[in-house]
Amino acid sequence: MYNVLLFAHSYMRWAVVILGVLIVLRALVGWLGRRRWDPTVARVGSYFTIAMDIQLLLGLLLYGVFSPAVQRAFTDFGGAMRDSVLRFWVIEHILLMVVAVVLAHVGHVTARRMPEGKRYQRYAIFAGLAMLVVLLAIPWPAISADPRPLFRSV
Repeated sequence: MYNVLLFAHSYMRWAVVILGVLIVLRALVGWLGRRRWDPTVARVGSYFTIAMDIQLLLGLLLYGVFSPAVQRAFTDFGGAMRDSVLRFWVIEHILLMVVAVVLAHVGHVTARRMPEGKRYQRYAIFAGLAMLVVLLAIPWPAISADPRPLFRSV
């Protein structure tokens, strides 16, 4: 089950990244171009937050139930905090991703309630911040102490 969830979590990352980039670009074009509100932007925002929620659920299942590294870390938490790789997985990755999900949801919910002239701006700022946090928290192969493959096989 661990490998299946890890596979799903790895590929769901791409849905999050693609939808996140799409919502940020659409919002920036609308905001900076002073365009009339396009309701499809809100739909993309919904898809982005749904993808973030699914990704968080998969991550929480890995974190709380199936990850042998996290389970090992909780047996010696002090030791895990001294190990930068384990600390990344046990604290940093999950904390940053929860922050990203909160930012995406706050931006999406508050943008729907704003006047049309401010919606693009709200989406651009909050989705942009969420994507920045997501991109910082992904263990990219070239820059991570514990790199993960971009495309994982089961």
